[in-house]
Formats: sequence, C-alpha cells, structure tokens
Amino acid sequence: MSKPRIVVGMSGGVDSSVVAAILKNQGYDVVGLTMRLSTSSSRCCSEEDVFDARRVAQALGIPHYVIPMHEPFREQVIDYFIKEYENGRTPNPCAVCNRTIKFGVLLDKALELGAGQIATGHYAMIDQDPETGRFQLRRGKESGKDQSYFLARLSQRALKHTLFPIGTYSKSEIRNMAEQHSLPVAQKSESQEVCFVPETGVAPYIEAQKGGPFPEGEIRNKAGHVLGMHRGIIGYTIGQRKGLGIALGKPAYVIGLDSKTNTVIVGDDIDLFHQAFVASDPVWVSIEALDQETRIHARIRYMHQPASATIQPLGEGKVKVTFDTPQRAITPGQLAVFYQEDRVLGSAWIDQTVDNDVSF
Repeated sequence: MSKPRIVVGMSGGVDSSVVAAILKNQGYDVVGLTMRLSTSSSRCCSEEDVFDARRVAQALGIPHYVIPMHEPFREQVIDYFIKEYENGRTPNPCAVCNRTIKFGVLLDKALELGAGQIATGHYAMIDQDPETGRFQLRRGKESGKDQSYFLARLSQRALKHTLFPIGTYSKSEIRNMAEQHSLPVAQKSESQEVCFVPETGVAPYIEAQKGGPFPEGEIRNKAGHVLGMHRGIIGYTIGQRKGLGIALGKPAYVIGLDSKTNTVIVGDDIDLFHQAFVASDPVWVSIEALDQETRIHARIRYMHQPASATIQPLGEGKVKVTFDTPQRAITPGQLAVFYQEDRVLGSAWIDQTVDNDVSF
C-alpha cells in the first residue's frame, strides 16, 4: 500500500533537500513546493534558490512547483518589518513569516494539492500530548541549530499538519546525508541574515522602500541632555554601540528609542540590564491558556540563552515575565519564547521593560 502525499517546502538549501530525500526513500508521494517571495536582492527564495530546489527535485524524481507569494509576503512580513522599525521597535520577520506564510499560505497550498502534511527543514520536533491532545513543539536535538524559537507562533492547526523530519539530527549528519544522496546542494552555504534585506543593511533598505531618508533627530542621555544627532531612528536598536557618531570618552550604548519624539537615548552598559518585561499577543502552544503564575525559561532573542523566570498573566492579552537575574538588552518588538524543559509553552511580543515595583 502506497504512503500518502506529503508536500515539502523546498528552499533550495541542504536541509529541506534532505527532508525531500528522506521522505522519498520512505515511500511517500513527495511533491516539492518553492516560494518565490521577494525581489532579486533577496538572500533567500531568490532565483538561485528556486533553481537549486528544481535541481534537487529533478535529482530525486519528484514533481516541483514554484508558488509566487510576493503580495502576501509584502503585506504580512515586509510591511510589518518596516512599521516596527518606524515605531522604534526591532522586529522578528522570520517568526511572522513562519506563522503567516510558510505555515499559513504555503500550508493551504499543500492541502489543496491533496497532501495531509507539509514538511520542512527546520530543526525542531513535534509530538502530541496523549492527555490533552494538544500538539507540542520541542527543541531540535542540536542546541546550536534549534529553530523552535522561530516556530513558537505556530497554531495547533499548523502543528497538526506539519512534519520536521530532521529535528533529531545534527547539521553534520544532514550534510553527510546530502552527500550520500548526491544532492547538488550538499555543500551549499547558509544565510544567517534577514532574507529579504540586501547586504547594504536595514536602514538603506527601508529608505529605498519608503522612497527617501528618515528625518534626523536628537541623541540624548538619560538626563535628557542632547549629545548629538542621529541619522534616522530606523538605523538604531537596543544595545547598539557602534555607529552612534558621538564621542563621550567612554562607551555609549543605545538604551531606548522614542519614535514619538524621534529620539535615540544612550547610556552605560549597566543601563541595558532589566529584570522584568511586559509582552503582548501571546500564542500558547503546549497549553490552552496561561491562568496562573508559572515557572519557565524565557528566551528574549534567538541567540539568547534561555534564563529562569516567572511568567504571570496580566489580562487583556498581556503577560509579565520576571527573570531570576537581570538580562541584557531586552528589546521591544522582539519575540519572547517560553520553555519548560525542551517544550515550548508559548510566545509573546516584548513591549517594554518594567521595574519590579511597578504594579498593573
């Protein structure tokens, strides 16, 4: 009896290519889908990536289709990305893209093709809680490659119809498997930056999208004294030290961004440490809702080592997270992901840091 159809989201990289090879060898009816998301300046889903995905599909003998997604990608990801920078926040476009595009629009396309599931080359794992029936998202085996952080906004519907076949492997094992299957992308390098932003950087990209430069504004210290002028608030983020254009005789760091007054606020490294923050729009994965104070490990950006904390519901779609010890550069706009051991409890968008004596 033949196995069911599975659509593989093929990015043209080694990980998704190995996923297609694994499922093909297991006897599934594999169909490859590649998204054409953005312009030729993109470093992901570019014409080269589409070509590589097509070569892999041909080598494996599976059908391959390219799905144009310029409009939904612009509406859901690029517009959000620009708006967040305009508002003095640092966005996380990968988490938004995963929820709305890869495991939203692309998943719908896969189901339309008669597939029961979509598979991708993410380093994470999914299982189902036998007691609650909820689908669980767990960290990938290799901590340095684990991508559960970027997947922590996925809905139960998405997790139900998703496979992560390489979540139990290391990157070196995946490279070896690509070589064993003679895949043409076996040694292809990876992009670590935002896929649609060219090498010129974020600020030039946003200015090009908006049709002109952003207004200059004041750089101030905590006391409100003017120290210099900035070149547009979109070019700065919390924790930044280089490129400030001011000389104080000691290191200065961006500790705040006020989009209403178009002000960049700088201070000392110690000013970047906070113990608590408020986050909004939580998405719960392993639980239906947070109804009581709970012990967790919280991750405030992808490269942050999850730290022990307590999370409490505040109502009105907000939560407060209090770390056991202060953490550096808690940044509004970034995604906070909440773990219990290797299981993703949920996630929420960081809004602001707060002092422990602040009441809500």
